[in-house]
Amino acid sequence: MSHKTNSYIVYVIMNDNFFIVGVKKLREKILKTAKELFIKNGYNATTTGDIVKYSGSSKGNLYYHFKIKENLFLEILNIEDEKWFTRWREEEKKCQSNREKFYLLNELAIKMDDYYSMQTAIIEFYSREYESKDIEEKIKEIEQRYMDMYYDIFNAGNRENEWHIKNIESASQIVVATIHGIIMFSPMIDKKKRVELMEQFSQIFLKGVE
Repeated sequence: MSHKTNSYIVYVIMNDNFFIVGVKKLREKILKTAKELFIKNGYNATTTGDIVKYSGSSKGNLYYHFKIKENLFLEILNIEDEKWFTRWREEEKKCQSNREKFYLLNELAIKMDDYYSMQTAIIEFYSREYESKDIEEKIKEIEQRYMDMYYDIFNAGNRENEWHIKNIESASQIVVATIHGIIMFSPMIDKKKRVELMEQFSQIFLKGVE
């Protein structure tokens, strides 16, 4: 193979790498800009035109990465969720019992502020009706991850006689719904008060299943 051919191959590879890096950076910039706009204006008032304008992108690029605004918003939620789950996996190691896990999981849901800044946008997003089954399925997947965490804690607690929950699936749904309510519908309450409310809920719930 000639030196000229080798040089051409290196040139192509370098260009491809630069392209991939550029596409990734643009995607990250779109996500960052969109999150800032959702925080500032809410979900309904934020348009794809706004996102394109302030990210310095184009409608073509936005469509290439996310197709529609709903997918973009869901990707932001997925990113924030992954941060949350990573933090939880580290915190979970500190617990000596399932009871401690339950308290800590609820407390962490309140103390991590990622969702509070976006709560107006999230409420608007979840209150909409979606024709796309894909969007509905993605929303269900996000909710199911949380219910699975509580299901595992409750199931382990049953095995280790920490409590006796007959219907673990229903209990998981009740807890997730209640916690979402505390998180999403207490925007004017400071963090200390929210933590107190969550602790009271944890005590009341566990007292009821013991």
